[in-house]
Amino acid sequence: MMEILQWIEASRFAMYVKESSTVYTATLAFHTIGLAFLVGISTGTALRVLGVARALPLAPMEDFFPLLYAGFWINAVTGVVLISLYPTKFLTDATIYIKLGAVLGAMLTIRKLRAHVCGDGPGLGTAVDARKAKVIATVLLAFWLVAITAGRVTAYTLPTKLQTAGAVLVFTALMLLLGPPVVRGFRRLQTTRQGG
Repeated sequence: MMEILQWIEASRFAMYVKESSTVYTATLAFHTIGLAFLVGISTGTALRVLGVARALPLAPMEDFFPLLYAGFWINAVTGVVLISLYPTKFLTDATIYIKLGAVLGAMLTIRKLRAHVCGDGPGLGTAVDARKAKVIATVLLAFWLVAITAGRVTAYTLPTKLQTAGAVLVFTALMLLLGPPVVRGFRRLQTTRQGG
């Protein structure tokens, strides 16, 4: 197996991409653009379901899903290219499999969220439907947190990976503890400004 990975890493295509700063930089740029479409649109939808920007209607957000799926395919192609540059490093590291598993989970959750809140889905009409949508949205955000963290640390050593994972956990805990009071305070401030 390692011989195949070494062959891919030394292939003419991999060497061309590695040696061409333009092609390598363009691949990274497109990967980032795809990430922005994919994670940005799905996160925006999830946050709306969770109550952020309540004045924004959910139905028109479905029009952004073709861009979201385009972002996924851009990421899939550029991701394969980036992995093919150093497969002996990436494909022997568990972090890449954590990232890919989280992306798969996120994509399945996006489909579930879209079916629930867009088109003929139940939407947020009843308390039960709204609660179910919020659970789906929260799961989606958790998958993205794992995928982005794992993707970011693939180039790091194990101690740095563990430190980064710990920092993300602490940050997430702080956001879960402090986020709701801050949002409530912001809403009170908005209500006060609108009323006065």
